[in-house]
Amino acid sequence: MRLTFAGRRPGRWLAPMLWLALWAAGAVAAEVSVPIDSAKAIALGHEMNLYWVVEKSLALLIPAAFLFSGIGARISHACGHLVGGRRYATVALFGGVYALLNALLSLPFNYLRHYRLPFSLGLVHEGPGQWLLGQGVTVVAVMITAALFLWIPYALIRRSPRWWWAWAAAALVPVVLFILVIKPLWVDPLTTVYRPASGAMALQAKALAARCGIPNVTVLVGGDDSTVAGLGPTNRVVLDQDLAKQESMAQIRFTIGHELKHYVLGDNWKALLIISVLLAIGFWLMQRLGQLALARWHARFGFDRVDDPASLPLLVLCMTVLWLAVTPLFLALDRHIEREADRFGLELTHENTAAAQLFAGWVGDAELAEPGRFERIFRDTHPSLGERIRMANSYHPWLTGEPLRYADACAMPGADSR
Repeated sequence: MRLTFAGRRPGRWLAPMLWLALWAAGAVAAEVSVPIDSAKAIALGHEMNLYWVVEKSLALLIPAAFLFSGIGARISHACGHLVGGRRYATVALFGGVYALLNALLSLPFNYLRHYRLPFSLGLVHEGPGQWLLGQGVTVVAVMITAALFLWIPYALIRRSPRWWWAWAAAALVPVVLFILVIKPLWVDPLTTVYRPASGAMALQAKALAARCGIPNVTVLVGGDDSTVAGLGPTNRVVLDQDLAKQESMAQIRFTIGHELKHYVLGDNWKALLIISVLLAIGFWLMQRLGQLALARWHARFGFDRVDDPASLPLLVLCMTVLWLAVTPLFLALDRHIEREADRFGLELTHENTAAAQLFAGWVGDAELAEPGRFERIFRDTHPSLGERIRMANSYHPWLTGEPLRYADACAMPGADSR
């Protein structure tokens, strides 16, 4: 006699119920716990907050010192004398000298913050000479950029004293575009070796990119970060040089999926738009606040016109004040973009457990899972590791038949794909 339930054989409902129970048990077992932050990590977080305050204070104090001491004006006038009073040459030379002096004044702090501290934490493995070489290359690049493009706003101030800020912002958009392309193509390779991805990593990248309609994506390996660099035809995915040593293949798949979101949805173009808007606002601030400052302190500054090349520290100060004011908003937007990149990577790869384990592995003496409010508001460019782990644990709409947010961007795998 066969056992029946409500007149039906159990085979019709028992198998699906067992499958559901097993799936639920597996889903619970697969969840990755958020690590508890150590006292050492919390103390380091407070130290980093202090470093941030000092760094931003220096960014304000250096141009202010050039202005209120009159040293900036004296150096500018000396540059003008050296080049025979030629305006373009004066602007270019003073811009380069200012960039060099600013770098030298900031060097002791930058050495402590950006070399000694990460080196002590095992985050940087290069020698001090290589680090200094990288700093020198960056300074030279800034000096060349100043020589090539700094004359533009000063020429426009003379031609259109009232609306120069708008014209200058519009004129510098192609310049910013140019710089965003030049840096990854020619500046970064001067201090970092990049090579084409190979082996299983290259195959994974090619397969995922093909599902997003990108058959010929450029994938390079080098540096200490995974990112998307360049714009338009120069766009490329750059993977950490130690990725194969640090991550499993499932985690590499997720990392590539994360970066492909930036590539496919043009996040670098969004950065260009934001920079352009900030340029316009910064020039406008110099126009409005600069005139007020000159009316009150022109004798101390050593110049009385915004179009004087000596006003460069004033422009730098206005831009720095603007950047500090918009930092919380900008970082909130940055965190949103990175959160969506995680979502994109999960939808494209379904590597939830691998992603959660990856983020949990980053938590340690140098990384907090749950940073404090100050860090979240003023420093963090990504969601906290705790947030990212929880999202990786819980975000799997393909299992419940819910719509995918990025289904139109790529050919996403089915519910049974891994």
